[in-house]
Amino acid sequence: MATEPELLSTSAFVRVRRPRNTWVNWNHRLGGGPVLTIRPGSIELSAPQGTLLESRSIRLSSETSTMQRAAVGWAGTPFGRRDCIRISGSDEQGNIEVAISPEAGTEVTWQALTVAGFAKSD
Repeated sequence: MATEPELLSTSAFVRVRRPRNTWVNWNHRLGGGPVLTIRPGSIELSAPQGTLLESRSIRLSSETSTMQRAAVGWAGTPFGRRDCIRISGSDEQGNIEVAISPEAGTEVTWQALTVAGFAKSD
């Protein structure tokens, strides 16, 4: 995956969906915060967490993932709601859903995801 050229790389605010429809924020300050990298056929979300905490990394393929526009709030509530792109797919650990609010903007990111082969879900 990393050998493919980047279509877009941007800082992003990231929330990951947990059981019972709760959303958990990735820390956006540690290690410079999460970065979204879009390549043909895939995305990678990475977040360095500093020296004491384990870094996070999610890789999703466009073949097994879908995207949709949404507004997601803190812990599944309306508080702190942000416009985002929700991507549902699976990685080595199973099914995963992320809500990404990219610094580059949702429209530019949506276009890059479309070029990368991600399909819109209903």
